[in-house]
Amino acid sequence: MIGKIMCGRYSLAGNQAEIAAYFGAKTSTLGRKGNPLWDWDPHYNIAPASVVPVIAFDGQRQRKIVPMRWGLHPHWKKGPPEGRPLFNARLETAHELASFRTPFRRRRALIPASGWYEWEGVEKPKTPYYIHTTHNSQGSNGFTAFAGLWDQWIVSEGITLLSCTILTTAATGDIKHLHHRMPVRLPQHRWDDWLDWDKPAAKIVEQHMGGDDLDYYAVDTAVNSGRAEGPELIIPAAFK
Repeated sequence: MIGKIMCGRYSLAGNQAEIAAYFGAKTSTLGRKGNPLWDWDPHYNIAPASVVPVIAFDGQRQRKIVPMRWGLHPHWKKGPPEGRPLFNARLETAHELASFRTPFRRRRALIPASGWYEWEGVEKPKTPYYIHTTHNSQGSNGFTAFAGLWDQWIVSEGITLLSCTILTTAATGDIKHLHHRMPVRLPQHRWDDWLDWDKPAAKIVEQHMGGDDLDYYAVDTAVNSGRAEGPELIIPAAFK
């Protein structure tokens, strides 16, 4: 039995320097003492409303890592975020829904990830599974790029809230029995086209990746807690 929520947890097992190198992106600017204004260490249980690394174009169309809240808050909202975050957007309807229409056209992003979790079963606790690219088991860092959207909401003069959402599509391949949806993942040769606001999003995203390069395995139910953290969360349950 599949759950309704889809991609509600994911992992990013790399630091900011590793992410920047892999994605060819500039990191955040430095503070007065030469320290990053914002940094990132590996996280293995990222939940909605977390601040995560997102890659978007700057004004010169260069990839840049920007911290954003996972859960898009539309620019036209009158009040601050409340209730359930908009952490996913369906690819099939994002271009027409008020919350995602402008970002789909003008504010597109890559969201770095190493893998994500889905839960299967009828009885509680359900069995959590970790889904990842197959090269993750071959000594690679295992990064993949989720297609995302971002928006900015004015908090006060000179201060904005940057937020993002992950696009999802119908699941394909062996993982579709875990959930009927999966994140939209883009091949590297389409990254810049997706980020470029002058190029048509719908045409670009048609070339998203399927599920043939994905693998999965059961992990410990410790990941069920949103407070759980650490690399042990992605160790196969059979090895514990």
